[in-house]
Order: sequence, then C-alpha cells, then structure tokens
Amino acid sequence: MPWLSIPFSDLETKKALDRKFDIESIPCLIILQPKDTKDEATLHDGVEIIYRFGIQAFPFTKQRLQELERQVREKHESQTLTNLLTNLDREYLLGHPPSKQVPVDSLLGKTIGLFFSAQWCRPGVKFTPKLVSIYHKIKQLLTQQASEDFEVVFVSSDRDQQGFDSYFNIMPWLSLPFGDPTIKILTKHFDVQGIPCLIILGPDGKTITKHGRNLINLYQEDAYPFTEAKVDLLEKQIDEEAKSLPKSEYHVGHKHELTLVSQETGGGPFICCDCDEQGSGWAYLCLDCGYEVHPKCVRAMDRG
Repeated sequence: MPWLSIPFSDLETKKALDRKFDIESIPCLIILQPKDTKDEATLHDGVEIIYRFGIQAFPFTKQRLQELERQVREKHESQTLTNLLTNLDREYLLGHPPSKQVPVDSLLGKTIGLFFSAQWCRPGVKFTPKLVSIYHKIKQLLTQQASEDFEVVFVSSDRDQQGFDSYFNIMPWLSLPFGDPTIKILTKHFDVQGIPCLIILGPDGKTITKHGRNLINLYQEDAYPFTEAKVDLLEKQIDEEAKSLPKSEYHVGHKHELTLVSQETGGGPFICCDCDEQGSGWAYLCLDCGYEVHPKCVRAMDRG
C-alpha cells in the first residue's frame, strides 16, 4: 500500500474508529471531507464509489458525485443495443461454431439477456443448465406465437481462451469474443459486482431489469418478458396460489417443521437451502434454525 496506516498494535484507535463509523464489515472505505467536518458530509460507501467511478470520483464531494450520477442516468437513457455491444473494431457477436460471426444489428428489436459468468464461477456453472433450459422454452413459446424474439449474449469473465471455449461450447446462444474490451465497459456500465448476473434489455435496447437471474429462478420461463408489469402479475398469482399451500411442511433432509411465511413475515430475500438460488416472497422457514426453501423446492416428508 502506498498510503499511511494506524500501527497494528494500536487496538484502541482501531476500536474507536470502528465504533465512530459503525463498521460492520470489510472492506470499508470511509471518506472524510477536509472542508466539511459534519457527519452528513462523511462518505461511508467509499468502496462502492471507487468501484463505480474510479479516479473520476475525486474529490468525492456531494456535487461531484451528483454530477457523476447524472452522467450515468443520461448514459443509460441513451443506450442502444448497438452502442452497448459493438466497438470500432467489431460489429458482430460469436455464434456456433465460434468462427461464425453474427451481426449485432440482427438482434435489434429483440429482448436480450446479457449473461455475465465464467467457467471458474461455480454458481454460474450451476445456473447455466437452468438458463439453457429456460432459453429453449422461451424460444419455443415465441415461435409458436410468432411473436418477438429472445436472445442471450454471454459476457465472459473467463481467465483464458481455453476456459472460455469450453464454457461457451455448452451454451446455445451468442457471445462477445473472449477478452473483448467491451466486456469491461459493460461490467462497469451495469455495475456488475458479482457473477453470475443476467441483465435484461428490452426490444428498444433499454434496461428492463438487472435481476434476470432471480426472476428465472422464481418464475422460470413465465418470467418473460421480464417487465415490471409481468413481475407484478406473477407476484399476484403466487399470492393467490399461496392461499392453498399448507401452513407448514416437513421437508426431506431437514428435521424441523417448516412454516409458510410471506415477504412481510420473513420470506425474503433469502437463499434457498435446497437449490442454493435466491428467493423472495413466499417461503418455507424453519423458525428453530433459519433453514429456508422455495415452496417449489419443498419435498414433503411423510411423518406417519
């Protein structure tokens, strides 16, 4: 580190700073303003600010951050599929075989999923077969309806070409080339802080949701076209269906009784202890130990 440090042995100062700034986790970067010592001028989210804006955030004033947020909003409002996925050297995506070049313009007017993942990412590898299945189901449904089309584009964080080739080979959709500079630009543009991540773009190229993975896990192919109106409709349907669910269940693999809970009574957000995917809304929760599963993941156990 090129900066200064509190001595390792100075526990009192470190504890005092932890208490003063209410530090709950690390890494944490507190930014103090030299000309404004008021508590409201202190920034507690320095790590996120650096991640999002880098050196552009300096001098970290309220005015500077507001200006950067304004620039981000304008960039998102003006985004198109073409300016997101192309650059001066490339106007195509990789198909199958990878030597096949698919023009980005051929995707205009389609709903697009940007799939950020990598072969070394275990959650990503686990989620991929599910996404492949949902992808085929959505494509089949749209073919039957002669409706608008859906496509997915892989945005790789793989560490080498071999890993990329092996992973992309199991995907039926398109991809940005390995190591393409657009990958870093997209990661920053959508503030992707962890993978796997599925960003959904509408037919106009604008962002519909950054929570495509969660919507796939919750609603499967019914999530399409991932709009707020569709999600609201699905939530109402689930609320109605929940009225007929058992108030409690015993789940195979867990010894305690599970109680049906809603969003308001402890149902989300959570990580399902059965499928390891995110959930929200209704869930079966163990009030004894916190074990929680999606209602669809419950495998009822005969207690007789």
